[in-house]
Amino acid sequence: GHPATFPEQLAADHIRSWSNEGDIVLDCMAGSGTVLKAARILGRKYIGIEISQTYVDIINERLSQQTLF
Repeated sequence: GHPATFPEQLAADHIRSWSNEGDIVLDCMAGSGTVLKAARILGRKYIGIEISQTYVDIINERLSQQTLF
């Protein structure tokens, strides 16, 4: 539902490389929530900022799923 989604593994690799469990990951253009989902799975706290209610709905749906990469 978002035109610029990128692979979850790409987000996960960067989150693993640049943060530790329990750190806070900020995504200031959260889009479809890929970074937020990866942060959650990897044990990070997360803050997502998104202006579009449509994308916020997509993010909330993705975060409600318990699927891994």
